[in-house]
Amino acid sequence: MYNKKLVDKLTTGQSKLLSKKRIEAVKEFENLEQNNFNRINLNDYDLPEYSPYNKEYLKTKKGQEKLIVKKMTDNLDNEKEILNYLQEFKTNKVEKGNKGLGAKYMHLADAFYNTGLFIKVPKNSDFKLPLEIFYELDKANPFLIDNNFIVAEENSNLTIVIDYRMQAKKLEAFHNGLTRVIVKDNAVLNIIKVQRFNDQSYNFDSNFSIISNQGKLNWIPLELGAKNSITNNENILAAEGSEASISSVYFGDGQRKLDLGFKMNHQGRYSKSEIESKGVLKDTAQKVFRGDLYFQKGASQAKGSEKEEVLLLNKTVDSDSIPALFSEEDNVEGEHAVSAGQIDEQQLFYLMSRGMTKAEAKQLMVEAAFNPIFAKIPLNDLKGSVINDVKKRIHS
Repeated sequence: MYNKKLVDKLTTGQSKLLSKKRIEAVKEFENLEQNNFNRINLNDYDLPEYSPYNKEYLKTKKGQEKLIVKKMTDNLDNEKEILNYLQEFKTNKVEKGNKGLGAKYMHLADAFYNTGLFIKVPKNSDFKLPLEIFYELDKANPFLIDNNFIVAEENSNLTIVIDYRMQAKKLEAFHNGLTRVIVKDNAVLNIIKVQRFNDQSYNFDSNFSIISNQGKLNWIPLELGAKNSITNNENILAAEGSEASISSVYFGDGQRKLDLGFKMNHQGRYSKSEIESKGVLKDTAQKVFRGDLYFQKGASQAKGSEKEEVLLLNKTVDSDSIPALFSEEDNVEGEHAVSAGQIDEQQLFYLMSRGMTKAEAKQLMVEAAFNPIFAKIPLNDLKGSVINDVKKRIHS
């Protein structure tokens, strides 16, 4: 099913060079074994039947006319530019640390994507309003492979929101995403990813970035759904003064399983990174958190930190945290901390003594845990809908 014959159909009418890249990717895909995710007991997963994605997913606003946004499935006139950018990821690979989803899922997205965007933020441009992308799965569109590529040119500034969502409760949907990001000198890029699929769906998502001199990339991934969600986020701080941060929220309830991988690879002097993850687990949910800080030779004066805080609402949850620090350079600062604990009964009693129900008191405590990251979401409508999703999960 996932073979060159399918790729030949997908490349009809597409750019010649991007079609060639798809064919190269399918060869790699066929030669690789599929990963098992033993810590969450997801083994020998069979990919579902391929189908197209036919919904509109891009919401543009007034004031974004200078922003370059193109659908990767179209016949593009700048394919050489895209391939030249992508070459940077081949010449700047880092093998140390956790392996994330593995190469097979990346080649799956490169070969068989049915949607995705190329976004370029022009040099010296500052966009005040976020670019919004909505991938919604439904009965007619239960299958999504998005291949997104984002370039922030020198001295640019943009916020991007990518919202993966669905309304259907009894639909088994599939998502495999691949997002590559390049941040040039002195650019600032903020990427908010919201995943809120139903509890029958499978979510796989890979994210890679390369950040140049004084560039800054801020990720805000919100993992709020899916039966199984396996994600990885890997950043290369390639030059002096480059910065990256990941401010992560996850909520696991029911029988949900999450495998979250974050990695910061310091190459540049005075580079800075921060991983901050706040989670809540409920019922019999399972979670694995993998956080890597890697200081490569030459990254002197670099600083990196990672911190995870997880609130356990039930004793039946399973929380596994694997922080790691690797260093080839002496003059660096790296720190990591993990905090996991059950809900404070005295605080719960206090809130209930003020007239709240037990569910309302728990809801307030969960919101308080998430608020520092929710406060970074620039869209009030999005922030409100995310908070409502969390409230529903607590009460369910």
